[in-house]
Amino acid sequence: MKLEVLCDFDGTITALDTVDYLLNTLADPAWEEIEAEWEAGKINSRECMTRQVALIRGGWKAIQNELDQMSMADGFQDFVEWCRQHNIPVSVVSDGLDRVIEYLLTKNNIKVGKIHANHLIENTDGTLRLEPSKGPRLLNCQSGVCKCQIAGNVSTLVTKVVIGDGRSDFCWAKEADILFAKSKLIDFCRKEKLTFNPFNSFKDIQASLSSYLSGDAAAVSINMPAQITIMPATAVPALKI
Repeated sequence: MKLEVLCDFDGTITALDTVDYLLNTLADPAWEEIEAEWEAGKINSRECMTRQVALIRGGWKAIQNELDQMSMADGFQDFVEWCRQHNIPVSVVSDGLDRVIEYLLTKNNIKVGKIHANHLIENTDGTLRLEPSKGPRLLNCQSGVCKCQIAGNVSTLVTKVVIGDGRSDFCWAKEADILFAKSKLIDFCRKEKLTFNPFNSFKDIQASLSSYLSGDAAAVSINMPAQITIMPATAVPALKI
């Protein structure tokens, strides 16, 4: 039995959503108006994030200072080490910021296999911009990172373990073989009648998967993922800020 873990970052691996935290502490207040447009369905999440990141002031140095105040979710470092010992690949898949993710993982001495996220760029004048993922995406995907496409690239010979907490996880929750959910993702799963495993910490996930690998089939609830179609890579047009 071979597993592969795909894990969301903001609010899942971190105690807080790092993007929301940075917007609250460093961005021009106009970011809230953009957020309202997204919540009203007037713009997609890719445009929302791109416009909001451009409003963050102080450059990477200011972001780094804020990140130093943040903590990781309970048990994540031990969970990654347990996965390494059991030859279980772990990838971080996020609609957040790659440089933020890399910084926090390195700071906490955590090594994962792959990181899929939007690319944060600091311009020569210290302003910031977001470059959405250029990877292939499913038809009508409105996010910077197409989580469903990444899940679809996982071999059918392994069991996909998806871990998440929020809105960006709604789409690929349906593609998981084993889904661990908390917060808003639980509400979504109940509404859509999706099979999921609730969790409070990564210690819960590690315990469940350990029992499952030891032969306890009842240790986790198994989902029946739908078939998804990978679309050819399409260029994501740059947004004018």
